[in-house]
Amino acid sequence: MASAVPNAFDTLTASELESFLLSQNVPATGGRDELLATATGLPPTRNLKQVRKDIASIMRDPDHDDGSYAPLLIRFAWHNCGTFCKKSKTGGSNGSTMRFPGEAGDGENSGLGKARQILQPVADKHKWLSQADLWVLAGYVAIEHTAGPHIPFATGRADLTDGQAAAKYGARRCPFGDGKHNPSGSRLPAADLGPNPKSKPGAPGHVREKPTIDAIRGTFTRMGFSDKETVCLIVLGHQYGRCHPDVSGYEHPWYVFDPAHWNVYEHGLGYLSVYQLAVSKDRYREVTNAQGKRQYNMNFGFGGGEPFMMLPVDMALWWDPKYRKHIQFYDSHRAEFRRDAAAVWKKLTELGCDGLLTPEATAP
Repeated sequence: MASAVPNAFDTLTASELESFLLSQNVPATGGRDELLATATGLPPTRNLKQVRKDIASIMRDPDHDDGSYAPLLIRFAWHNCGTFCKKSKTGGSNGSTMRFPGEAGDGENSGLGKARQILQPVADKHKWLSQADLWVLAGYVAIEHTAGPHIPFATGRADLTDGQAAAKYGARRCPFGDGKHNPSGSRLPAADLGPNPKSKPGAPGHVREKPTIDAIRGTFTRMGFSDKETVCLIVLGHQYGRCHPDVSGYEHPWYVFDPAHWNVYEHGLGYLSVYQLAVSKDRYREVTNAQGKRQYNMNFGFGGGEPFMMLPVDMALWWDPKYRKHIQFYDSHRAEFRRDAAAVWKKLTELGCDGLLTPEATAP
């Protein structure tokens, strides 16, 4: 009922709206949806203009990484959605199950408590909006804030109560995996499952790294994504930010020059260029870092500064021929990547929300 009330007034002229508000003794201040909410006693469920402003206002912090929380909020939104299972219709962003210790404590979600912390004042200010919606919207705003595409948002996700989560998922109160694709039991993608112990010396990458490749494909197929969509989602997320030894066990940014902005540029180099300029030319070094993790540091032939880094899951997009063709296509078709990445992000963030969502009332 709440989401339908503003729709009933969409066709009112300004004078008709004014007459209605006067009849309800509502003072003529505020935005259209806020005024109608006051008049009807129901929340402004579709107009997110002020929520977006409040999220954007916390985006910059000179003391955090590269001066922006945007990469963190994009990862946060991604991880809230990446637990979906197409077969069982469980998981996904509906429910905001990362509020519960089981999902919050998933090793793949390490460091995301910071995202929940910085968004809490926004949640407290806009109590009519579910945290499930807010957490995903924060990722949308972050993408737009960093010069990424505008992606139409829709509200309607709910926050499961403790009892509802227990009834749906059991004692852990969150969706979890069977260990097939991530040994920890997480439903989220694993960064590295190690080389195939049965591969022979000198075996090609898709043979040598089959465990990681199979885990990627299995994880994204479980969610309902094609290989092309899988490449979009991994590249979209990993163009941003950096890894931290005390969080993930990995270190350094993926794209050193501009880790806090959308950097799959339509013109020029950018993150996707690293595949052609370094990976395809074997200009990288596999290292085992101080935390015992395998990662790949790029070598472009110039010294000094931080290295560009890739995880085994990133390298797998080149090792596997089926993924590689999409990497090569998007490197030469950056506008198509921007379009397709926006579409697949929307698909990711609406998994498990069939029949629940209402489009945002106003575009930013």
